[in-house]
Amino acid sequence: MNKNFLRVLFFSTILLVFIGCQKEYSIENLNRHGNAQGTLTDTLGECKSATIIGNYHMDSTLTSLNYVLVNVNFTSTGKYRISTDTVNGMWFIDSGYALLTGPAVIKLKGYGTPILPISTTFIVSFNIEHCAFTISKGLAEDYLPTTTGSFWDFQYLPGLIGGGGVPLDNFKVTVAPDAYSYNGKVYYQYGTSLQDTFYFAKDRGIYYEFGTPDFDYTGIFDEVGSFFEYPYLNENLPVGGSWESPLCAVTFGQFLGNPSKLGRAKIKFTILTKGQNYSIAGKTVPNTITVKREIYFQEDGTIGFTLILDGTVAYARGIGMIDQNINLPDGSVQKIAATNWKIN
Repeated sequence: MNKNFLRVLFFSTILLVFIGCQKEYSIENLNRHGNAQGTLTDTLGECKSATIIGNYHMDSTLTSLNYVLVNVNFTSTGKYRISTDTVNGMWFIDSGYALLTGPAVIKLKGYGTPILPISTTFIVSFNIEHCAFTISKGLAEDYLPTTTGSFWDFQYLPGLIGGGGVPLDNFKVTVAPDAYSYNGKVYYQYGTSLQDTFYFAKDRGIYYEFGTPDFDYTGIFDEVGSFFEYPYLNENLPVGGSWESPLCAVTFGQFLGNPSKLGRAKIKFTILTKGQNYSIAGKTVPNTITVKREIYFQEDGTIGFTLILDGTVAYARGIGMIDQNINLPDGSVQKIAATNWKIN
């Protein structure tokens, strides 16, 4: 047996003895079969703050992006289970093993589907301790209220010229009780006091219209082949994010005082701002998204699309569309502003 092998054997023996001692020490100090003890409160007995992560929308099932971080101070190791009650169709829970004592941040994973767009308070339980956190109404709501009877009053600035040369200054939009299923989505019906009907749907932070390639409550094209579906708002995208609608067959020209032309239209959308306050109707509205809308037209037999109209639309969480500014070809701006609203 040579010296090198003896050295290796001697070192390995020492290492095994050391590991054996460490293992024995760990077994003696771990509470393998007991429950961890600890507190959700600080030294003054006040509940520690919780951090709410993710967006919470009515009818949208929670995913791995929805969770709550709670602060715990473990006073002994062992198994733990920290959970909330079930409120408004949602609950949060995590279980595991606390290897160390002292402060720790525990991630409670969210489950379920929000039923109503309301502020929701949850009770967090750990052993015999209880604390609370609230998902605010602003987080629970989305940008398209769909409850029957909700309404918005809008004003044209300046007023449009309607039938018989009568200026149209104001109109009202009301959510009807009718809803329709199309392409895997539920479209809600929005009727106006001008006898027009619009259809909107929402799906996991993306909002759709089944209609024409126009601005809301404004007609641009002489004729549209048929209604088509397109996303008009995507709250999941960052500022600068953009997308385009599908193509739609249209007849265009009268809006600009030109002979009508057959062709195709599409809309390009770009997120300009998110989470900003917005002043409208003498109020400061929080949590708004502003989207730039550009409408393009391609005449049959030509190459490329031409920008024919652009503008911005502002949407508020829990309210919906609150302001729209359309840049007209003559350099003026047509504004459609919310003056009053009631969300049921």
